[in-house]
Amino acid sequence: MNEELTELAASGATALVSAMGTDLWLEAKRLMSGVVARAHSSRRSELSAALDRQSTATRGAVDARAVDYWTEALSQLLDRNPDLAQDVTALASLRIPERPDIAIQVNSATDSGEVFAVQHGNQHFASGPNSRDSGERP
Repeated sequence: MNEELTELAASGATALVSAMGTDLWLEAKRLMSGVVARAHSSRRSELSAALDRQSTATRGAVDARAVDYWTEALSQLLDRNPDLAQDVTALASLRIPERPDIAIQVNSATDSGEVFAVQHGNQHFASGPNSRDSGERP
């Protein structure tokens, strides 16, 4: 098999395993099931059963053994049928959609430290003798 198909198999496997336990799993499983169905491989039932087992993976966990298993499986399928490359490319292209409405911010202060933080807005802070919070008016 050529190097391009080998890299595609690894990318597809990584995308598949990365999707396990996430919101992308159903789409990844659907795409991989389509690849398996079109492959006409003797491993069809084995791979279908493996997809069902893998759906119970822990969210966010990427198992290197699972990536190796699916890389090898996709490599075999692509070697026998290079026309599957378009379907595997669709699988490899899966990405978790960006959520601009979610922001993660971690603020920390120790001892007598202070934290002043803001998300999606402005923050105005003044300290010293002319501060509005000092209790003294000029």
